[in-house]
Amino acid sequence: MRLFESQLRHLRLPRLVNFCSSPAIQSPAKLRLTYNGFQHRASSSSASYNASQIPGIENCPCSADIHTPGAEGLEIDHTSPISGVITRHYRHVLIHTGTNNWPSRIESDDKSVAAKLKSLISRRGLFVDPFYPILVTNASFPAKGDIKNDSSVTISIFPEGIEIPSIPNTIDGFKSLVTSFLLPPSETWLKTRTDPSSFTTRKITKPVILACSHGSRDERCGILGPAIAQAFERALEKQGGESKAEAIVGEISHIGGHKFAGNIIIHLPAEHKLSKAINSAAVAGSPGLDLLGRFVKTKPSQSEGGTAIWYGRVMPNHVEGIIENTLKGGRIIKELLRGLVNSNGDLIDLRSAGLQY
Repeated sequence: MRLFESQLRHLRLPRLVNFCSSPAIQSPAKLRLTYNGFQHRASSSSASYNASQIPGIENCPCSADIHTPGAEGLEIDHTSPISGVITRHYRHVLIHTGTNNWPSRIESDDKSVAAKLKSLISRRGLFVDPFYPILVTNASFPAKGDIKNDSSVTISIFPEGIEIPSIPNTIDGFKSLVTSFLLPPSETWLKTRTDPSSFTTRKITKPVILACSHGSRDERCGILGPAIAQAFERALEKQGGESKAEAIVGEISHIGGHKFAGNIIIHLPAEHKLSKAINSAAVAGSPGLDLLGRFVKTKPSQSEGGTAIWYGRVMPNHVEGIIENTLKGGRIIKELLRGLVNSNGDLIDLRSAGLQY
């Protein structure tokens, strides 16, 4: 009974509660680096299931070392655990800017798209849901005109894998974007939703590889990110034959984990073999108690949408190995893995998926 009463107290806490011995997670209202092994949302069932294994290899086969000017002497953390260290997010929004030259904090200019959008969905914003945080980054993908002066902007959203052009560059325009595409699937927001058909969307059918290249935020990312993106572009251009890999490559702003540079996110479409495996895997969560005192654990995703892979400590000579093993072979490279996100925005339990490094 004491344990049950304790669990009820936990359920009323505004912070997420960890039932294991890992470091305590911080307030979810702000995007922070978090660790796999936490139950982020209420479990939908107490039924047991067999966790699916995700194909993986221990190490990345490296190509010949590629010289990266300025990379010598960069302080990269090669000793701390990287597995499961990831910025938790329900959706990832990319703002197309046509450059990788951003201020240290992309929202520092009140007139910027990032500032307007974050004012709605970040802490104290009108559409904040602490259990469904949204990651907003600038991206180097071409902007439709001058993003600072133009009346409309282009944004991409994952895991939906959609590009939305011609969004009015106004607070009302971004409110409509949020209520059409970014509200979480909870009853709290049912009456707030709006019809997304007023927006023109384009489906993104290829994997999207994003290298953190935010040099004004951290020198390591500013040096390694562009070099990694260029290495991907060169390697993909060399692909040939029916089995060639295809992907869209871009650079993005800060995603956390500077010390693990270079950092990349790979957004996979729903049809990719790894998306199917990731969506069938158990989500991160410690066994807990429901309101009846029964032990529960969150279920695998029931969706069939796109997924995301976060890799860290990536160097340009890892690129060909990532293309061959992850994009083409459908295998996760454990030594580089920071985390996996399913189509519901849940972190995957790397241990039960057989990917703990």
